[in-house]
Amino acid sequence: MRPIKLTVSAFGPYAGKTEFDFDKLGTGGLYLITGDTGAGKTTIFDAITYALYGDPSGNNREVSMFRSKYASDETPTFVKLIFNYKGKEYTIKRNPEYERAAQRGSGLTKQTAAVELILPDGKPITKTREVDKEINNIIGINRDQFCQIAMIAQGDFLKLLISPTKDRIEIFRHIFKTKLYSDLQSRLKLEAASLDNSCSKIKQSISQYISGISCDESSLLSTEVTKAKNSGLPTDECIELIEKLISEDTAAEEKASDSLSEIEKQLDVLKINIERGENYLKAKLAFEQNEIKISRFTEDKLSLTKALEEEQKKISLQEKLTKDSATIESQLPEYDELSQKESAFKNNAANIEKNNAQLIKTRKDIEDLKAEIERLSEESKTLQKSSEQKILFENQKSVYKDSLSKLNTLLKSMESLIQIAAEYKEATVIYEKKKAAANELDLSFKVKNNLYLDAQAGLLAETLVDNMPCPVCGSLSHPQKAVKPTDVPKKDELDALQSKLSKANAEATDASLRAGNLRGIKKEKTDATVSSIKELLGDIDMNNATDITRSKIAELEGNIKVLDQNILAEEKNIARKEAIEVRLPQSRSKVEELQSSITAISNTISTLTSENNSLNARIIDLKSKLPFASKLEATREIQKHQEMILKIKKDIELATKRLNECNENLASANATKTELKKQMENKQEVDLEAEKQKMAELISNKIQLSKNKENIHSRIVNNQSNHDNIKLKSSELIDIEKKYTWVKALSDTANGTITGKDKIMLETYIQMHYFDRIISRANSRLMIMTDGQYDLIRREDSISKVGQTGLDLDVIDHYNGTTRSVKSLSGGESFKASLALALGLSDEIQSSAGGIQLDTMFIDEGFGTLDEDSLSQAMNALASLASSNKLIGIISHVGELKQKIDKQIVVKKDKTGGSRAEIIV
Repeated sequence: MRPIKLTVSAFGPYAGKTEFDFDKLGTGGLYLITGDTGAGKTTIFDAITYALYGDPSGNNREVSMFRSKYASDETPTFVKLIFNYKGKEYTIKRNPEYERAAQRGSGLTKQTAAVELILPDGKPITKTREVDKEINNIIGINRDQFCQIAMIAQGDFLKLLISPTKDRIEIFRHIFKTKLYSDLQSRLKLEAASLDNSCSKIKQSISQYISGISCDESSLLSTEVTKAKNSGLPTDECIELIEKLISEDTAAEEKASDSLSEIEKQLDVLKINIERGENYLKAKLAFEQNEIKISRFTEDKLSLTKALEEEQKKISLQEKLTKDSATIESQLPEYDELSQKESAFKNNAANIEKNNAQLIKTRKDIEDLKAEIERLSEESKTLQKSSEQKILFENQKSVYKDSLSKLNTLLKSMESLIQIAAEYKEATVIYEKKKAAANELDLSFKVKNNLYLDAQAGLLAETLVDNMPCPVCGSLSHPQKAVKPTDVPKKDELDALQSKLSKANAEATDASLRAGNLRGIKKEKTDATVSSIKELLGDIDMNNATDITRSKIAELEGNIKVLDQNILAEEKNIARKEAIEVRLPQSRSKVEELQSSITAISNTISTLTSENNSLNARIIDLKSKLPFASKLEATREIQKHQEMILKIKKDIELATKRLNECNENLASANATKTELKKQMENKQEVDLEAEKQKMAELISNKIQLSKNKENIHSRIVNNQSNHDNIKLKSSELIDIEKKYTWVKALSDTANGTITGKDKIMLETYIQMHYFDRIISRANSRLMIMTDGQYDLIRREDSISKVGQTGLDLDVIDHYNGTTRSVKSLSGGESFKASLALALGLSDEIQSSAGGIQLDTMFIDEGFGTLDEDSLSQAMNALASLASSNKLIGIISHVGELKQKIDKQIVVKKDKTGGSRAEIIV
């Protein structure tokens, strides 16, 4: 990965938009990032790491701190990085969440975090998770690995050097693609655990089957069964015991079956005897009950015959009722005519009344409309001038509003003038204070400077010896030597005082400029305000102008309010006049319509009166001939006759039916008597109680035997199932235990968990090969940087048998022939070892890390811990690496580096706030 161009906006100390064109630095060599403390050198590394991974390069800064405190609310915060990877160009742009100026209205609003990655084919990706995943896929390493391999942040050198095996495993897993070995370790561990679990489950299952063995309490084998359930017998002996139990219970089951068969035969004989006895008793009881029925049916027949004769006497009444109903029914049409004539008479009478009421109402409506027409005509005349009056009011309102606008502008100008005057007064006071402070410092500096100069002369005078020439004037005699004063300030104190004096003079100048600017603004504003007062208020005292203006504004606002009310009233009058002009023609047309309807109503009343006279004559004639007042009464009389006729018929039919049923029941009872006599012939009674007692005893014995047989059969089935399952599980256990033995050994070896040996996993063992190559490459540079004193070496023996080992580092000191931990190195030695290790790791990645290509390295500080020789050696090592088409950026305040590195990014603070950067090649 090689950066081409970095753009930051309102990011860290960079208030505006700042671009870093890395193409100007070339594709190889060293470049230095230097400048003021806190100007934003490390921010360049932060911006690159944030653009790629969404986090800064170090752990001391947070994303929420990226918004520049010097930026205006309108300036957006973002980082844009264009970089090259394996000949392809990518563009990524990120912005954190921050407060920005609202696009509508005033105030601030929250800008949400966002990211966009443009691929070489122009395809954009905007979802954060997808972008992070794609960056990891492109570069091949995550943020933590990038910071340890390609971007060593300030204070992180030691982390790279002393990282434990556990951390290096994670780094190398992504770089050298060794996760497949880790996956193999996990699979072996899971397989061993699964087989162990299977063995435990089978053993538990066999124990459960053994605990489920059934045995009769009276059996001689019960002691052996208890022993087996308490795990006192081997599995094969348990199987033999179950087979003995099954054989014993099978014999007992056969014996119980024979006993049950004998009981069944005895029960069949008893059932036949009991059935015969019960049938004789049933026939005897039925004969006695039937004799009672015959006696009762004979008595019922006599009473029912008499009741039928009484009902037949009502037939003559039935014939009379039928004749009377026919006569009434022939008169029903005349009742319909009477009802029709009466209904028509009532309808006509109602219509006559309704039309008379309508006639009265219509005449009243005509009178009301004529009165309304007259009233509206008079009202319309009074509203003729409303439109003209409205225009006059609106013109007057326009004049008042124009005056009000000018007065409001004048009032704001006067209020602004008061504020500016106050600011000018305050600025004048500040200037006086700043000027006094500067004068005081100037006087102090002059006094102390004279003391310092006098002290220099006194020092020189102390060295003068008679007959020796003065180094100033050359005189050989020194009659009046200068005296060295007391309380002489030191040179650094004098310099500090001069710096304070310069700062105080600058502040006094700034205060003077501000006061002068405010005085000019105040004069200009005063002239404009006085001119407006003369124009609007005349020649009045300016001190009274504000109150007079407010009074006139209040007066104009009151006048405008009154005019608005008048205009609204005239608008209502105009609307009322228009409504009247619409209403009058409608009312006149309605009067004409109502007058025409009066004639039609009068004609209708005459016609209806004539029809009712004819109807009344026919109604009187019909009522004189008909016996009932209405058809309904006549129909009710007919219905009453028919109900009586129907009742007579039903009573005769019911009496006949009851007599017939009684005859049939009597005949059936006599037939039943004959049948029961036949059933009782040649039959004897049986002692049912004795027979049932015998049957109950046999059934009880049968139930007990059946229960015993079921228990025996249940034990046989249960024991047979346990026997088969134990044999099956025993066979499975032998096979699985064999497989578990060799899988467990393989898992312990691959996962580095063999007891008493170093904890080296298969993946770590593979990574050790790469680590040895990294160390070899690192030592080629460390030997140069330490003048042959140190070599890094991978620790062969584990200090502890608990944690994972194999990727820990020691250092060989060739000066004394000792091997010790890298943690024992001094600060400068640790930096050189860390730098050598980072360079070795970078070399190995380039050559064999599955396609990972890092064309750039960034180093933040660390050189300040090196002496002159060590610095030269480190620079030589970096230069040799950078010459091979790799670009290395260094942040440092070390002065010698500025002389040795030509290509530089110089970062400076602006006096107005924020920072700026310049690339020098």
